[in-house]
Amino acid sequence: MLVREFLTAGRIGRAGFWLRHLLALPVALFLCIGTEQLLGRGPGLVVSLLTTLFLVSTWGRRLHDRGRSAWWLLAVAIPVAGALLLFIECGLRGSRSEAERFGPSPSLAPDYVTV
Repeated sequence: MLVREFLTAGRIGRAGFWLRHLLALPVALFLCIGTEQLLGRGPGLVVSLLTTLFLVSTWGRRLHDRGRSAWWLLAVAIPVAGALLLFIECGLRGSRSEAERFGPSPSLAPDYVTV
């Protein structure tokens, strides 16, 4: 299940998107800084690359839920406006009809708590 966090396939809802940013991202950033401080630049680079893959996966799956391709992540190449565009786009409600090509709706996905 942890491997899925590094893949861009599928969709993710708003709640999952923000929970990953509030809970997992601070831990990942702490690990990036701590690894480089304690073990040096090489291991720190590996942890930084894994954190980048995690973020690309999270943002890409959120864009899929909005009916957009993960290629929209290239918008961050436009200073300030690109990041603002992505922030607004990922904060909006997921689309129903256009996003079906990226997989089932996250709200309809099976819940691991339900028996």
